[in-house]
Amino acid sequence: MKQIPKLLAVAVIALSLTGCAGGGLGALLDLIAIGNAVGDIEDLFGGSGGDADEADVLLDGQVIATLPEGEETLRLSGLPEGRHLLQVVAGDYRGSVRTIDVDANMNLPLGVLQATEGGQVRGTVRTQQADGSTRTVARVQVYAIPGGVDNITVGSGLVSIPPNGTHYVAYTDGNGRYELSAMMPGDYLITAAIAGHQADARLVEGLQQGRRESDVDLQLVVDASVAAGRAIGNVTGGASGGSVSLGGASLRATPDIPFAPGIPQETMDTIADESGAALRSAPWFQWRVLATLTDAGGSYSLPLPPGTPRVDAFAYDYLPAYREPLIVADQVAVSDYRLEER
Repeated sequence: MKQIPKLLAVAVIALSLTGCAGGGLGALLDLIAIGNAVGDIEDLFGGSGGDADEADVLLDGQVIATLPEGEETLRLSGLPEGRHLLQVVAGDYRGSVRTIDVDANMNLPLGVLQATEGGQVRGTVRTQQADGSTRTVARVQVYAIPGGVDNITVGSGLVSIPPNGTHYVAYTDGNGRYELSAMMPGDYLITAAIAGHQADARLVEGLQQGRRESDVDLQLVVDASVAAGRAIGNVTGGASGGSVSLGGASLRATPDIPFAPGIPQETMDTIADESGAALRSAPWFQWRVLATLTDAGGSYSLPLPPGTPRVDAFAYDYLPAYREPLIVADQVAVSDYRLEER
């Protein structure tokens, strides 16, 4: 079991695997090492996007804090160890983006985070079932990959998600809507994926400063040839005298093998026609992380490829932790988390 010096808090919880023999399995909740980050925001509330009175601070697309107008120093504590995407967004167009590497029990000096004015992409994510019916999907990550069609031309390799370099990510809301804000001008691939489905992608060319691209919609088609199970559960937080449900907590799963979904031929044909480029064959992406957020009641549901993925749970102001549930095709693994306050 991993331990954090001076922060030894371990919760014993039960893991039950529905539909399998021996369905009640005891397991320990392993803690994730944490670190801190501090930096300055320059001109965050300036420019045409300066009518906002506060900014959102996002870690890997999860809103973790707000920054009031006039605040110049960004201080974040208890961040999970590892590589993350830090976005600070004020309004629709103004913000800063940075990949950060958090080390255990250390302060990460961010220096000056230069805020710039960019553009915004909006849309809706839906799933299409085998019978042709569709529904919007909540709390799924949508990525914007800089470089646009250059990522998927003949001779290019698989695009790793999350990318190692600069990118943008947001979760869909309860109505399946997403907003990718304060994006630097340029060309992008917009994509999302759910285990057991084909991925989808849209091409946004020439995103301009201070402009919005709307109705950049994605549709994820069920792929019966790809096995998938599902992790479900609740995330609660330890509090004085009991516990509280943690809405908006993130669950980030690292599959045993990166998930490389197929792409509908219609999507490939559309992007080829729009760009005029010769595209590589599918798959285009390998998802190293699949993630979701808890709903307002602290519940989550995360489709995953079969195996024993590591699933990290994180809510700001709590100690992050992880489990390694057994995921079996067409079955449900129940994995609850009780996070301790920092």
